[in-house]
Amino acid sequence: MSNQDQEKHSAEPAFKERRAILFGQDSDSIIKSFFGSSAMVAIVVLALITIFLFKEGAGFIQLYHKSLQEYRLSGLEYVDILKEKREGYTSLTRYLNDVKADWINALKAEGLPQSEINKRVMSPEAKEFFFGYMRAGSELRRFVKTKMDSAIEARDQHTTNENLRTTLANYSDRIERIRDPDNAFTEEDRSKYQLRLREYAQDNLTSDANASSMQQRAEELKEGAAIEPEDRQTFIMLLEDEYDRIESTIQPIDFSKTINRVTDEQEAYREVINSLREKLIAANATADAIDFDNEAIESRIQKFKGLNQIFFDSFEPHLAKLAAWDQNAKVSIWQALGAFLAGRDWITASDQQDWYGLLPLLSGSLLISAIAMFFAIPFGVGAAIYVNQIAGPTERNFIKPYIEFVSAIPSVVIGFFGVVVFGEAIRLLSQQEFMQWVPFFPVQERLNAFTAGCLLALMAIPTIFTLAEDAINNVPRHLKEASLAMGATRLQTTMRVIVPTALSGIISAIMLGFGRVIGETMVVLLCAGNRIRIPDFTEGLGVFFEPVHTMTGIIAQEMGEVVHGSLHYRALFMVGIVLFFVSLLINYSAQWVVKRYRKIGD
Repeated sequence: MSNQDQEKHSAEPAFKERRAILFGQDSDSIIKSFFGSSAMVAIVVLALITIFLFKEGAGFIQLYHKSLQEYRLSGLEYVDILKEKREGYTSLTRYLNDVKADWINALKAEGLPQSEINKRVMSPEAKEFFFGYMRAGSELRRFVKTKMDSAIEARDQHTTNENLRTTLANYSDRIERIRDPDNAFTEEDRSKYQLRLREYAQDNLTSDANASSMQQRAEELKEGAAIEPEDRQTFIMLLEDEYDRIESTIQPIDFSKTINRVTDEQEAYREVINSLREKLIAANATADAIDFDNEAIESRIQKFKGLNQIFFDSFEPHLAKLAAWDQNAKVSIWQALGAFLAGRDWITASDQQDWYGLLPLLSGSLLISAIAMFFAIPFGVGAAIYVNQIAGPTERNFIKPYIEFVSAIPSVVIGFFGVVVFGEAIRLLSQQEFMQWVPFFPVQERLNAFTAGCLLALMAIPTIFTLAEDAINNVPRHLKEASLAMGATRLQTTMRVIVPTALSGIISAIMLGFGRVIGETMVVLLCAGNRIRIPDFTEGLGVFFEPVHTMTGIIAQEMGEVVHGSLHYRALFMVGIVLFFVSLLINYSAQWVVKRYRKIGD
């Protein structure tokens, strides 16, 4: 090699020389392969989770559709229409009991002795009014219960028959498999064979000479004896015997006939509710003879009479609805999907009908998330702006680590804090005398949407703070310097230049914080109260202090108790699918906002 070539070779930088260090790969290739494979593993895991989620939840709509069809065919839907008047009457009696309790409390507030209170409350006129009203609905309750029992009996027998037919299908498949000599006995077949030998020997101990030999054969198999050709025929005989026994227990159900026990006696039902009307009118008339001597109580009694009139006016439309009900009306797949997405009830393990409605869970999740974001956005974004633009180095080094440290606290610890400390503190504060001006105070439940929302805000603040501060950090420094050079103050520069420029990143931080909140499980499970009901938004701000349930909470609470593959099991996976799409939408929206504002900025 010439001196010129040697000088040229020595002049080349050392990092250009690559050496194979593992399996013929240099360090750059190893690092590239490592990070590429890590990304691929993440994609594969996400794909597997998605496939599993949709696979388990896919059968829900079909099963729910079948359940709703049986609900209609058995007459349970008709019974639920009957129950509307019973529930209306029950609500009126509950209202009347509240009036009575308020009357007693008012008498106590006047300083009357208990004997005088009893004399007024238990006067003949008061007893005739209160007790007469409450006894008036006994005939309606009996009528509805009789019809409900008939519908439930038909539905349960139909369900039992379907389960038995599934069992018979399994027996038939096993018999066909055992009959084929090429199929060897499995361990399950062997165990089943031993069990059937013992059962047959026990059931036929005194009438069958083969009973003792079968018992002996069962013991031999237990000791490890090999399966003989004659065992196959014996096993088939025992399985067929069991098949015949199960088949004999099936009691065919014809819904077109059983429905007559539910829907007949419509004229008798008309007489029942007309009789109820007369009894309630008579009971209400006795209220005029009672001297409540309290304007507020008398006002509530007048309102009660108005509610009764509304109740009476609904009788004819109710009877027309019963007459128009059609057992043969089709239930479409779309109706089943709508019953899930727009359903207002989540009722499981019911002896009548299970309902899987998403609205109470979705509304609870959104209510808690709204409370959390109400606190997390100003605190998280405000802290990010202050730490990045206003605070000095000492403050920055003190505040930033402590805010980010909150994300390291286990959610179960935060949940325990909410149950033991925060929720109880809110409840005790609401009971203080100086807080009685608040319309919805005192708060009765320490575990409610507000408690869970505040704790979720605490958990969301680090996410919003970190991402928002990174967005502010990414603002080009020359924009800040140009603003200050033009005479703008530090605050004006921050609010009119820095923050608007970083707005896309801040919005993205907020949306990802919202995703963090709506996907949280442990805190809402411990602190939200877990009452499955759509929040009553007519209560105004008081709705924030109502117990609610959430989508994540219901999955964590009920998944461990359901039967694999059941309707309830698949309903929980459907909730998971909805939660999956909500999280996907949030993340996609955050990325869209960043890209849109980035293009505008460019």
